[in-house]
Amino acid sequence: MEKVVMILELVNRNEVHDIEVPLDISANDLVLALNKAYNLGLDTNNFSERYLKTENPIALLKGSKLLREYDLKNGTRIIITR
Repeated sequence: MEKVVMILELVNRNEVHDIEVPLDISANDLVLALNKAYNLGLDTNNFSERYLKTENPIALLKGSKLLREYDLKNGTRIIITR
């Protein structure tokens, strides 16, 4: 199982975390896992809130697309402002 170490930035909390993420899960799975692990308070029944913004590469992670399809790499930054 291929994994990358990403940087999770929770802007409203002024927190930054290194997280190890497997690339064979869907973007939706990652949103749900981060919501639960970090108590983000996202309404997971609302599909318009089930996305993540990244830098390096710039992408909008959402839906059933596997993370490996986004060409994510070590050091990719997930930025959550909500």
